Amino acid sequence: MRLTKRLSVAMAVGLMVGPGFLGRSPSAQAEQPMKVGYVDVSRLFDEYERTKRSEGLLEQKGKQKEVELEQRLGELKKLREGLELLSNEARDARAREIDKRADELRRLGAYSKRDLVKERDQIAQEILREIRQVVQEYAKANNFTLLFDRQGLLFGQDAYDMTDEVLAQLNSREGAPRQSRKP
Repeated sequence: MRLTKRLSVAMAVGLMVGPGFLGRSPSAQAEQPMKVGYVDVSRLFDEYERTKRSEGLLEQKGKQKEVELEQRLGELKKLREGLELLSNEARDARAREIDKRADELRRLGAYSKRDLVKERDQIAQEILREIRQVVQEYAKANNFTLLFDRQGLLFGQDAYDMTDEVLAQLNSREGAPRQSRKP
């Protein structure tokens, strides 16, 4: 399950911008019409240039770890070669060394995987906080009363989808070109 799916519930609650958030008094709120929209947080996350860049860096780290693990696996294979030609005593000693290195290799693989997942989760949390901040800034600047996450909606007309505008704002912070899916 993608991280964005797990965090979408938390983001949906966090992205709801109520009247109190906008800092207007109840009488001022009654004078202005209610402005409602929605954004697709999953799409914002996936298409945000910082997300793409982070995923690329994590993928590189993962490949580096794989290379390191493959090298160690190669060393283990070399140790296993000629094992049957050794004397019983030497064979037992080499078998213990092979077992020890195999255990270390399994632990290293598990630690590497865990560390990459932990780092990916931490980066995703930071990105989602940044997305939330930009969505709130966008909502305030454009006088929205409520701005929802698309995943929490049963129906929403395309005219109320503010995803492209928020994505452009996000990516402009990163110095990336503005992209749009709307025709």
